[in-house]
Amino acid sequence: MMFGLILLVIVAYYLFNSSNFGASCCMNHQSHTHTAQDILNERYASGEIDREEYLDRKQELSGQKKLISIKKG
Repeated sequence: MMFGLILLVIVAYYLFNSSNFGASCCMNHQSHTHTAQDILNERYASGEIDREEYLDRKQELSGQKKLISIKKG
């Protein structure tokens, strides 16, 4: 019984401590906005896109790849 009360006090202190307030639910949250390059890196790291597509899109984002337009007619 006493152990449960002590545990409850410790948990309450941790949750409502002013230095940790709000941090318990968002420990990995970063406050900066993600750039297109950040999103591309995350997609490649998670396996959503393959290496070839990653490198192709990376070149497009950096402006190194020249897009070729084909005119019909």
